Amino acid sequence: MRAILEVQWGRSRGRKAVLEAGETLRIGRTEHADWVFEHDRSMAAVHCVVQWDGGTARVRDARGLPETLIGGAALADGVVTHGGWIRAGETVVSLHIEAFTPARREAHAIWSDEKRRALEALSSAEPLFAVLDAARDPRILQLLRESVHEAPSLYDGVQGDALASVAPYVVALPHASRLLQQLVLEGWGKRWGVFLSSRAPLAEVRRHLRRFLLVADDVTGRRLYFRFYDPTALRTFLSCATTRQASAFFMNIDRLLVEDDAAAVEVVEAPAV
Repeated sequence: MRAILEVQWGRSRGRKAVLEAGETLRIGRTEHADWVFEHDRSMAAVHCVVQWDGGTARVRDARGLPETLIGGAALADGVVTHGGWIRAGETVVSLHIEAFTPARREAHAIWSDEKRRALEALSSAEPLFAVLDAARDPRILQLLRESVHEAPSLYDGVQGDALASVAPYVVALPHASRLLQQLVLEGWGKRWGVFLSSRAPLAEVRRHLRRFLLVADDVTGRRLYFRFYDPTALRTFLSCATTRQASAFFMNIDRLLVEDDAAAVEVVEAPAV
């Protein structure tokens, strides 16, 4: 069982560190730490140490001072439970246990033939990314928090922090990803998001997708939010997009894999140049 530390706010939001049972992680501002936050001038060279034994995460201030906040209390030593948080300097880090929360017992959370075919199609589309709409279901953000994969929001800044619970997130899904299986099992057919294949790294895919969060109306010039991560909205856009619009959207994207109204996988290849 692995522990997942994730930065919750500010410049490093979304960064993760994963601890196997028996591992220790030193958090600090300099190269003497294992997890370095050099931009945080309020953090000590080595600020605190997190020890994970497979069931309990113990946090110790590296200087023996009560200057690390553990769940809001300034302590020199303490325990962080699943969903708890640590503050070192100005950096707030949450702790989650991988796949800690089981799927809800609902009729849709079973492996139907459509879901098995969807998982097979998605698994063969490496390198695979998902763009997920946290506003569709609180379970999406829960799965992302309890996953070892980094999943940055497409929103930035203070407003992005404020809208974290309803933001779109992008995540890279390697072959045999546990998260991919859970997304298909629990969310396929529910418009949780869309999938795409790209050879670009995660940061580049995120930068590209952020360009389409706001678009301009061709007639009025009015700026509009574009929920391209909704399968229905994306299919509608692709059905009427000009060659220029489609080419711009597919830049750095090899193909899209989107659920249709019958819960089958619709594959859309990048247009030929």
